[in-house]
Amino acid sequence: MTIDHSFADAVSEDRRAQVVERLDAIAREEGVRILLAVESGSRAWGFHSPDSDYDVRFVYARPVADYLTLTPSRDVIERPIDDDLDIGGWDVSKALKLVARGNAVVSEWLSSPILYAEDPGFRPVFEPIALAWRDLHGDVGHYHGLARRQWGSFIEGREEVRLKKYFYVIRPAVALQWLREHPGDRPPMSLPRLLDKVRLPAETAEALEDLRRRKQAAGEAVGVGARIPAIDAYVREQMMWAVSAKPSFAPRDPALWARTEDAFRALVGFGG
Repeated sequence: MTIDHSFADAVSEDRRAQVVERLDAIAREEGVRILLAVESGSRAWGFHSPDSDYDVRFVYARPVADYLTLTPSRDVIERPIDDDLDIGGWDVSKALKLVARGNAVVSEWLSSPILYAEDPGFRPVFEPIALAWRDLHGDVGHYHGLARRQWGSFIEGREEVRLKKYFYVIRPAVALQWLREHPGDRPPMSLPRLLDKVRLPAETAEALEDLRRRKQAAGEAVGVGARIPAIDAYVREQMMWAVSAKPSFAPRDPALWARTEDAFRALVGFGG
């Protein structure tokens, strides 16, 4: 269980212990092994406030016998949101299938700066498969989709907006700029790490820093305010690039699906 030193204030030691205890309880209740558990919300994205929720996501494996049946178990584990804890997980079979379809969510989890639990055998097997399936087309589609949904749901067509929602649209927009400038590299999960290697227009950077200070002071109650033109223009530009870029699909190694199947069997312990 580790946490990046630059995110040390995002999760207290007591709170991390509570999360790990909850994960252990879920593993016992469901009869699963947790392979990876991370923070995946604003606390890992780098723009949390003291009263932000905890968004815990995990990958798990069931006993081998559970995969050798005509009535397989559900491939997700969900729990009702408990106060400020939102926790849910995917079976490793689901995670691998989504990776093979270009879904970037689990790849983001791998780069989370806040790690609650990890089986030592998970990353060496899973990450090379995730990297092999990764392509620019899928990543651009993923971050454009995130930006478009947040923009359409909370910003577009409004004179006043919930200001904290700007962070939810700016992070995928900056990830799109990252992909423009560093197409061979997977974007990091956190906004500060994205901004380490991406230079925003001066007006956008100033507006974002002002908004960050306001959210840090006010917490989740940062409230409603007027649209921020510098951020609006930047987000539109990145989304327009995503539509026009249309990167091609990368050619696949014909043996990649067989390697993915092998990874699945290794991670669930089949034949091991």
